[in-house]
Order: sequence, then structure tokens, then C-alpha cells
Amino acid sequence: MGFLRFLAPLRQERRLAPLLVMIACIMIGNGLVAPMLSIYAQTFGVGGALVGTLVTIYGVGRLIANLPSGYLSQRYGRRPLLMGGPLIVAASSVGAALADDFVVLLVWRFLQGMGTGVYLTASMASMADISPPNQRAMNMALYQSSLQLGASVGPTVGGFAAYYFGFASVFWFYAGVALLAATTAAFSFEDTLDTAQARKPLPSSVSKRGMMTAPFTALCILSCVVFFTRTACLFQLIPFLGAESFGLDLGTIGLAITLCAFMNFAMAPITGPLIEKFGARANVFWSTLATALSLVTFYVSTSPFGFWLAVWMLGAATGVNYPAISTFAIAALPRERFGPGMGVQRTFGDVGFVIGPVIIGWLSDVTGGAYWAGLWLNIALLGAAALVFAVGSRGMRAEMR
Repeated sequence: MGFLRFLAPLRQERRLAPLLVMIACIMIGNGLVAPMLSIYAQTFGVGGALVGTLVTIYGVGRLIANLPSGYLSQRYGRRPLLMGGPLIVAASSVGAALADDFVVLLVWRFLQGMGTGVYLTASMASMADISPPNQRAMNMALYQSSLQLGASVGPTVGGFAAYYFGFASVFWFYAGVALLAATTAAFSFEDTLDTAQARKPLPSSVSKRGMMTAPFTALCILSCVVFFTRTACLFQLIPFLGAESFGLDLGTIGLAITLCAFMNFAMAPITGPLIEKFGARANVFWSTLATALSLVTFYVSTSPFGFWLAVWMLGAATGVNYPAISTFAIAALPRERFGPGMGVQRTFGDVGFVIGPVIIGWLSDVTGGAYWAGLWLNIALLGAAALVFAVGSRGMRAEMR
């Protein structure tokens, strides 16, 4: 019965299923290139710094696209951007597959990031449109589940595609799933925004209230830290810790990252009821602290069992954290600001996404490669962000407008 309740929103809102299909396609595409991107970059004869740039430039593209996409989706509707974003991704993936120069490849990766930013911002605004207060938590849990399903499937498909068909084939697969997302938006999705209504002047109460209220600003700060931790820990510090402290090989480290993603996926049916019962605010706060506790567990672990326990804890905590943040964001914004608001929140998050690896890399150089400094920086940031959020959102019930 619990699982049937988890799927119930799909029957109640016909526009939800196409959105979930599209987000799964986009995340499969993102994951496709993960296993081979750094190795592919080395075939162009570039050094390690430029290999890292190929990863970072994608995040920069997302960062630049988020805010204008939010405003455009509020003025012209969500559907044009849900089609346009994947089309940009598809075209840039074809360009990346045909690239014979590293600088050209960088340009196409930047455009892939922009297309993804356009889509993700518009999709979150659409989710906000179709999620009434009594359904937000379950809808966000489904959204997170679809996202993690795509992110989990993508690397496996991409790894096999690169092995059997060559590196360029992965970008052709990426173009294919992006076109599937664009086609779904074009033929199976009804816009969630009344554009005629959206173009009317904002009510005076909304204009005076604005967007950057204390609760929403506090949430944006927390989002930046959460994304910082996501990239800095999951893709840098934890692999280093596994290899250096426990002698794990690359395959086992990859399995640990997969376990973390699987726990995100497995928590989805539980997260919705948790948010409904205790509220988005409480779940954001406590899951952020639980994420920090999982990093402390990494630090104090002296055996492989402790390492795997910490991975499990991190996956479970972030599995609650991400949907709770999205649910609270919707509740903190007036309906007339959903598009711009989602653009702002994603911009804060992608700032953390971009600067996390850079700062942790610098800190590693300063401390002679010691992973503990990076872990404790993330622990401190998560604790501080949770405190800022608790103070800034004080008195607000996320279930109510």
C-alpha cells in the first residue's frame, strides 16, 4: 500500500508522468559521459588541469543558464524551455561527438551545461506549478526518484557504450536521449503555466513581498552548501579516502558511489510521508545535520565496515535532503515567482557545484593532500548552513502558502 500511495500522484496529475520521463532522460544523458569524460579528454593530449576544466565548464554553463531560464519560463511558459533545453543538449552532443580539437570540445560541453540548466530550471518550475500544498512532498519525492534512476542508469550504459563503440558513441547516445526528452515535451506535455495570466502585472502584495524573503534566502544559502558538499565529497574526497585509507580499487569506489545514488532512490517512497508528517523545514534541517554526521563517520572510521556505513548514511541523508529542499522552496515562493525563484535557487546551488571541487583541490594542495581538512570544512559548512536555515526560516510552516 505504501508503494501504491507513492505512485498515486501519477494518476492524479496527468502532466507529472511526462515530466518524470524527461528528467530521467536528461539525467541518463548526464550520467552517460561520467565514466569516460576524463579519459576521453586525455586523448586530446591535454594535462590534468584542462581535464578538470572539461568537467567544470559544464557546471559554468548551467550556472549561467539558470536565472534567465527562470524568468523566461515565467513569461513565455515552461513548455518552450522544456523543448529548447534538450534540443540545445542534443545539438551540442552531436558537436562533441564530432569534435577533433579540445577547445571545440570545451565549447560544446559548455553548451551542454547551458541546455541542461534551461531544462532543469523549467522542470522545477513546472513541478511547482502542479504541486498543491497537500501533494508537494510526494511529487518532489517522485521527481528525486526519477532523477536518481536516470543518474544511476546513465554511467552503466555510458561505460559499456564507450568500451564497445568508442568514446564518441557516448555523445551520440546523449543526443538520442536528449531528443527523446524534447519529443516528450513537444507531443506529450501540456504547459503548466497560463502565459496570459503570467504576463499580467504582479499583485501589489507579491511585488512588495518580493522573492528574497528570509526563509527563501536561507534556503538558497543552504542549497549552495549542499551542492558544494555533493561535488567536493562524493566525487573527490570520498574516492580519495577509500583508496588511501582502505585500499579500495576504482571499481569498488565506483560501487560506493552507486550505493549512495541507490540509497537516494530507495529513500524516495519514505521521504514523501516524512515531509508530510514533520514538515519540509524540519526535514531540511535534520537531514542536513545527518549529512554532516555521515562525513564525521567517514573521518572516524577505522575499518571498511565504517566506510560502507558512512556511504549508506550519506545516501540516506541526502535522499531526504534534496526533496525536502525542493518542497520548502515551493512553499517559500509566491506562485507568481515560481520560475524566477527556481532559477535563483538553482543558481545558488550551481555556485556550490562549481566552486566545491576548486576549493577542495586548493585545500588539498595546501595541506599536502590531507583529506581530513576537506572533510572538516564540509562538516563545518553544513552545520553553519543548517543553523542559518533554522534561524532564517523560523516561524514558517512549509506546508502552507
